[in-house]
Amino acid sequence: MSRIGRLPIPLPDSVTVTREKDLLRIRGPRGEMELVVPRGISVEIGDQVLISRDSDTRELTRLHGTTRAHLANRVKGVSEGHTRMLEVQGKGYQAEIKGRVLEMQVGFSHKVLFEIPSGLEIEVKPGQNSFTLTVRGNDKQLVGAFSAELYGIKPVEPYNLIGFRYSDQHVRRKAVKTIT
Repeated sequence: MSRIGRLPIPLPDSVTVTREKDLLRIRGPRGEMELVVPRGISVEIGDQVLISRDSDTRELTRLHGTTRAHLANRVKGVSEGHTRMLEVQGKGYQAEIKGRVLEMQVGFSHKVLFEIPSGLEIEVKPGQNSFTLTVRGNDKQLVGAFSAELYGIKPVEPYNLIGFRYSDQHVRRKAVKTIT
């Protein structure tokens, strides 16, 4: 049996999970999300949610842990939400939010504009020669995808540590190249 799939998902008091055929509805204080349960995967709802599979076929074995992880992410999303922080270092780097557009000056000859997807909240904290972006939302995939899109603008370079990096990312600084 899958090590991830057999773990129970604890339900906070504020979260309810209901089943309608192959559809699970997860409701919480931050909103509502849905998950389609694949055929062959059984879901038992009580104080906690248990997921099991009907047989040990290769496809169901793969889907068992995946379904459990998706459901756990949705439960966390509607109760607490997901957060990803990006630190941006560079001289003259700035960012501000205008409506649903994130406008950044990050060392290019033009401003970089990003439309903020619905379901996400962006917070900008300016600093000296840097700023911090906090991406929040209910959907973990959406938070991660938008954060990766921002990171891809200008990934941190290892010599001067200029660019975008995740708050939990460790970058090994390289020695400056010298002429011998």
